[in-house]
Amino acid sequence: MILSEEKLNLSDTQTKLIKSGWGKTIFEEAEVRKIEYDTDGIKIEGYLAYPKSIFKKYPLIIWNRGGNRSEGKIDDFLAQGIFGEIASWGYVVLASQYRKNDEFGGKDVNDVFNLISLAEEISYCETSKIGIEGWSRGGMMAYKVLTRTDKISCAIIISGLADLFRSAENRSGLTSVYKELFGNENENVFEERMRERSAVYFADKINKATHVMLIHGTADDKISCEDSKDMYKKLKANGINCELRLIPGGDHYLRKQRIELVNLRKEWFGKFLKN
Repeated sequence: MILSEEKLNLSDTQTKLIKSGWGKTIFEEAEVRKIEYDTDGIKIEGYLAYPKSIFKKYPLIIWNRGGNRSEGKIDDFLAQGIFGEIASWGYVVLASQYRKNDEFGGKDVNDVFNLISLAEEISYCETSKIGIEGWSRGGMMAYKVLTRTDKISCAIIISGLADLFRSAENRSGLTSVYKELFGNENENVFEERMRERSAVYFADKINKATHVMLIHGTADDKISCEDSKDMYKKLKANGINCELRLIPGGDHYLRKQRIELVNLRKEWFGKFLKN
């Protein structure tokens, strides 16, 4: 359940930056609130966004951030821009900051999964139409959620983590980070937990009715685009309607392809949540 809800705290400078970067409609057409909600008896921070002109029920998009622990947390500035933009397209948005005791794909997946039932409390949310979006680590979280429900119609995974073993090989020091988050002195247990979080090993468990778009930059130096290539092959082999969009020269954040990214996401969500 939603425990609290409050307005965002933005300075005049931040407001100007958002208007110049994302556009005035982010403020004119969308409302973004900071919330706290309960999962497994734990108080979780998150965000709720919705169109200001509420005259019907709107489809839900669950948005998953990247990073781990405090790294990658969304602040009010980014929340207004990211979630306000999606809400201005005509959606309710729910996003989790994940529990402070981050397990990087362990029990913290409940913090995302439980947003589905949380949406039932929102009178203007059409919970029969749900999409999910995950960036980087958020892609891993989305993959995990998609093995647990058939309620999500479509998904967009951007720069998504699907093979922790590959990432550990490509990035020095990442293995020690994983061990801090979910590891064990027993090497066999650690490897099993790596596998449990790597979607390339459980792609056959993902709901077959969910329409999935994978977007990845070919110059991503944080998570290899090979992760998305592998997932595309596995999802297609599993009979899932899946599209892969590789962005030539795109980095992990696809900073220079923002307009292209907006158009791809709007079209995919609109196709399965509005038509």
